[in-house]
This record gives sequence, structure tokens and C-alpha cells, in this order.
Amino acid sequence: MRLHGILRALGATAAASLLMVASAPAALAQTTVLKMAHVYTPGNIWYETAEAYAKAVEEKSGGKVKIQIAHSGSTGDWPSSIEGLKIGTNDIVLQSIGTLDRYNILPGIEAWPYLLRDVDHFKKVYYGPVGAEFMEEVAKKTSFRIIGAGYRGARWLTSNKPVANLADLQGLKMRVPPLKMYRMTWDLLGASTVPMGPAELFTSLQQGVVDGQENPLEYVQFSKFYEVQKYGIDTRHVIGAMTWIFSDARFKRLPADVQALLKEEGERVMLEATERMIGLEGEIQKQLASEGMKFNEVDRAAFAAKLEPMGKEFPELAPWVAKFRAVN
Repeated sequence: MRLHGILRALGATAAASLLMVASAPAALAQTTVLKMAHVYTPGNIWYETAEAYAKAVEEKSGGKVKIQIAHSGSTGDWPSSIEGLKIGTNDIVLQSIGTLDRYNILPGIEAWPYLLRDVDHFKKVYYGPVGAEFMEEVAKKTSFRIIGAGYRGARWLTSNKPVANLADLQGLKMRVPPLKMYRMTWDLLGASTVPMGPAELFTSLQQGVVDGQENPLEYVQFSKFYEVQKYGIDTRHVIGAMTWIFSDARFKRLPADVQALLKEEGERVMLEATERMIGLEGEIQKQLASEGMKFNEVDRAAFAAKLEPMGKEFPELAPWVAKFRAVN
């Protein structure tokens, strides 16, 4: 009897152990961990936006969805981070919509000069039916899904030479991002464009390899371009959009409730960042002026008129340009 009892006890223990092993994968499957990458450092608005997204997703999911963030470019620059989405080393990348231009021309519309009139128009486009249609089409054409749009701030020209009008741009050695839309814009305006990644830009400005560049004021401050640029020119030629970038195929494999949560919180956090950036822009300009930068306005209507031939250069985007501009 004692032997029979021992065997029964051992059998029960083994059964319990097997049950624990069998149930472990199911327990683990309840937690989804997503890896995010971005290039922004502590104190920057987009660093804080990423933190806010991760916190909101974890809280709203009761800890079942967690986002682990590799910030400050610790796992590579933004092009390599986006490539990482394709092979699964990243699940989310925080960057501008236009960075997907290298995969298809459509997301490059973000850089179309003087396309969006102001921040109110920006929100109506990206958070309305045209924006939803646009994002679905980007997913089809690039295999990347974008969620939300955060006002990055208007792009300004900065230079070591004064620029008061179009004539002053002629021959200006101008760094542009290595994206076709940006290069075409400044070629049409008369500058001598030099496509260049962000890593070497500061040194190139410092050494006179290029005379100027264009970016939102937030990025000018973040990159300390005020140390190597004298003038800020109020061109406001592009109203850029930051976004959450996912692999579309991998996003669709997530449970439906996780997809819904990532979309809902992604949009909400980006709208909050938009309101923050609206308030920050004026303060950033004051801080840059205190660092010695001199600011001036230009005739933006004259700049926009000079850029009308863009439509002939990108005929495939013409229907989308019309859709964006028709939003009221």
C-alpha cells in the first residue's frame, strides 16, 4: 500500500509538472514585446513622445503589450532602423513619413513644398479620410504601415550666407536629404544641391563643404546647428510629419486588439506631440536667436511659384497633391 501511494504521488507530481510545461508557452504568449528604434536623445520632444507611447500601450494593455526602446541611434541610423523592420530586428521605428521615399515615391509627398497650408490643414489631412486612404496606399506600395502623424514643425532654411530672396539662392551650396523630392525642390529654387546623410552634416557645415541646409527649428536646435550657421530664413516650405513605422505584414499578424491599441494610442500620442510642438516652435526660435542666429522672412509666394514645375517632375503624385490640397 505504501509503495502504491508513493507511485500515485509521483504520478501526480509528474502530471503537474507536465501541465506547467504545457501551460508556460500559453502564459508567455499573453505578453507581446515590441522593439522600437529611434535616433532622438533624452530631452528631445520625439524621445519623450516615444516614451509616452510605450507607457500608454503598456498601461492600456494591462502589461500585456510592452515596447522596448533603443534610443539615440544606439542600434543604427534611421535608414538601417527601417531596414531592420523588414528582417525583424525592429518592430517600430519613429521617423518622418518621407523617409519611406526610398521604397516608393508616394510617402515622399510629405516633402512636397507648400502642400499643406498650416497645422490645422495638417491635422485635417492626416486624421481625415484622405489621410486614412493615403496610409493604406503607402502600406500597399512600400510594405510599411504608418500610424499617426505628429507635426514636426515647418522646415526652415539655415545658411552661412544671407538669403533675402530667390536671387540669393543661386549657387548656394545646399545640403539636402538623400531623397529625390528635397533635391528637386532646391534645384528648382536655384541652389547647388549636395545630397548628404545627417551624420556628416554638422562637420560639412563647419568646414564649408556646404553653406546651408533645411530642417525644422527643433532639429536645428537638437543638432546644435546654431554653432555653424548664422542665418535662419523663414521659408516654411514643408510641414513635416513624424510617424510610427511598422512592417505591414508583421503588424497584420498581431492580434486584432493589439493592432487596435497600437493605432489608437499611436494617433493620440502623435496629436499630443503636435500640440506640444506648436507651443515649442516660437520658444525654439527665441533660443536660437539668443545663440546668435539672425532670422528673416522671405516672399514665400514667390518661392512657391518657382516650384510649380514640380507637378511635371512627379506626375504620379499629382492626384494625391490634388486630394491633399482639396481638404478644407
